[in-house]
Amino acid sequence: MKHLLVTAIIAATLTISGCAQKQDDTVPQDLLTNDGNVNILWQNPSDYSDVEATTGVQSKFEEYLFTELTDELGKLANKHLAKDQQLDLTVTNVDLAGDVQPTFGAAPDDVRIVTDLYPPKIRFDYVLTQNGKVIKSGSEKLNNMAFLMEIQPISNDPFPHERELLTNWFKKTIMPAL
Repeated sequence: MKHLLVTAIIAATLTISGCAQKQDDTVPQDLLTNDGNVNILWQNPSDYSDVEATTGVQSKFEEYLFTELTDELGKLANKHLAKDQQLDLTVTNVDLAGDVQPTFGAAPDDVRIVTDLYPPKIRFDYVLTQNGKVIKSGSEKLNNMAFLMEIQPISNDPFPHERELLTNWFKKTIMPAL
């Protein structure tokens, strides 16, 4: 009887402590980044095709990725947008170039293998406004199937293929509307 009582107390303690330690498993669904006249809402990043981190904390990787891409688009856009113009994007999917593969203990972290089988893809809606009036809007499904066939400058810049998708889109779609 004493053994049964001790077992019940331990089970109750574990249950209660488990409830007390249980954290909200929901990840923040959206992240808003901005750079000058550019705002990007990264909508439901947990549903994206591939923004998998190979090392570190996934949420920190996503924050870094989204900030880097926003900064890159912002550098270009802020040179061309007037002070009263605003570019807003709502990103609904990202698929980074390459694919994450396990190293099965050969290295402490997984690795991203970049091959032409896994091109970069980004899907988003956008609105370009001036003084609150819509100049141009639409939906985009960007990808570059030949991303490895192009001349690649040697650089340490993170996410070069995704950056190129966004900057080429801006030059072809937004700049003519300005």
